[in-house]
Amino acid sequence: MRILIIAATAFEIQPFLEVAANYPNCDTLITGVGMVATAFELGRVLYENKYDLLINVGIGGCFDRNLKIGAVVQVIAESLVELGAEDDLQFIPIEQLGYGKSTFESSLLHGKKVSLPFLPQGYGITVNKVHGNADSIAKVQQLQPNSCIESMEGAAVFFAADKMKLPVIELRGISNYVEKRNRATWNIPLAIMNSNKALIQTLDFLPDLFSKI
Repeated sequence: MRILIIAATAFEIQPFLEVAANYPNCDTLITGVGMVATAFELGRVLYENKYDLLINVGIGGCFDRNLKIGAVVQVIAESLVELGAEDDLQFIPIEQLGYGKSTFESSLLHGKKVSLPFLPQGYGITVNKVHGNADSIAKVQQLQPNSCIESMEGAAVFFAADKMKLPVIELRGISNYVEKRNRATWNIPLAIMNSNKALIQTLDFLPDLFSKI
């Protein structure tokens, strides 16, 4: 099985890169930050290579205060929450406009969902501008009230996986809560360390998962 591990920046998967030689079936792709960069790089690589599984790893903001900073979440669905149009005070999603869809779930692996029993699961939203204003946070939570994780790349990976009919796993270490920007409360090193531990745990778990499928 060939696996492509995708991250926006090298430092987000630096701990894994230090032991990557132990996982010769895995390639890594550093896309750059944001949906556009991720879509371009992932499209290029998937055109040139064949993979059996995509794993997106990174950090993100969290809406759920029950989860601690540094915790890692398996994101099981992603939404392009800004994709649509405004009609005065109302938002019209792309589905209602009739031009596509904005929410993507992970594809099946051998006919089954990939569920990691050692991580909490949640829904993600992907944005061009991370939220740091109380009013905009309230609005986005109205659009996607079940959202747990906010990132800038996740839905682009899920979109590519959906188009290529590839299974995808997304691991997000919580670096901060989605709130008024306050870097003093962030813990990026902890989020990176734990998300990379979760990545390695996932790679070690996959053979056992396959044996049960």
